[in-house]
Amino acid sequence: MATARAHEPALLDPKGPGITAIACTVGAILLLGAGGAAVYVAVRTVSEIGETGAGWTWAGAGLFLVAAFVACVGWSTLFSARWERRLTVRLAVTGVDATALVLSVSSAPPSPADDRQVRLLMRVDGPGFEPFECTCDVLAYRFGDAAQGTALSARVDPVTRVFTLERAPAPPGPGAGGG
Repeated sequence: MATARAHEPALLDPKGPGITAIACTVGAILLLGAGGAAVYVAVRTVSEIGETGAGWTWAGAGLFLVAAFVACVGWSTLFSARWERRLTVRLAVTGVDATALVLSVSSAPPSPADDRQVRLLMRVDGPGFEPFECTCDVLAYRFGDAAQGTALSARVDPVTRVFTLERAPAPPGPGAGGG
């Protein structure tokens, strides 16, 4: 008898429609431009194999590989941006409010943009899904003040276990209060 396995939890950094449109446009330009260049170089290289000698053949093969790689990057950019947007919309529609309790905090390697990150081990709990633990690398400027025991607001898709985190509210400053 087959059993349904729960999806692995995944932290989502929601992207708005503007960012998604820009990413899709860049991806489409890379895909179509480099894809067209790859086809052109391949056809020209194959059609001139016997005429121009081995020099063009190797150059053409190299250019084809570079153009094919750039086309693959464009394809990946286009479809990952669309996929993230679909997940963001689905989370907004079907997600439930939850709480992420920070169990531990440690340093993490810098992000690809060289931003400082922290690694959070969290237990996420809320209505409509089994609680789960997840380790996520997050930007320090957003969650660097989180400590063991900090409760963060989260939104979770109970089916896919994709979730987002909200920054913890800042502690009240001195002199704040009802007095």
